Amino acid sequence: MHIGIDLDNTILDATAAHLHFYNLASGRAFTPADVNDFYLYRMYGWNKAEREAVVARYGHDIHWNSIPYPLAAENIRELYGKHRISVITARPLQYKDVSVNWLERYEVPYHEIYFVEDKLGTCTEAEVDVLIDDGPHYAEAFARARRPVILIDQPYNGGIEREHIYRARDWQEVRQHLTDLERRLQTAD
Repeated sequence: MHIGIDLDNTILDATAAHLHFYNLASGRAFTPADVNDFYLYRMYGWNKAEREAVVARYGHDIHWNSIPYPLAAENIRELYGKHRISVITARPLQYKDVSVNWLERYEVPYHEIYFVEDKLGTCTEAEVDVLIDDGPHYAEAFARARRPVILIDQPYNGGIEREHIYRARDWQEVRQHLTDLERRLQTAD
């Protein structure tokens, strides 16, 4: 099976790192409990240009200081031995080095890494069987295309319920969904 895995808020907790540095830049004190939007900068009242200025200053630190979710790295290491793993992130290409170094630091193996906004197109072209992601818009796109996506529960994606979307609260549930999907793929062949 070819498994696509998002980086931010899927393998690692990007929210805490973003909030830390966004709070530093703004003087605000938002916590993860305040988050209800995929685009965190909107909580701060910033437009895209203001967000870009903050990210230009703190982007490397945000990406380097993110912490892996419990059991994410361990599960991906196990999956890597049996499946093809592609990291598929919408991070800008300018963060390729820090992203690759972060994955090495936490011993997260992969076969390919893609820095793309069009995850559905990339997964289709690369013949990815399932995507693991947190983004509600990615999950909706995959569901419309009748492709399976495991959606990591986040405050901003709670209303997403459709066929082909498999919700997971943690990496144990991700593994269970992958086992079930693998069985379905094998019986379909």
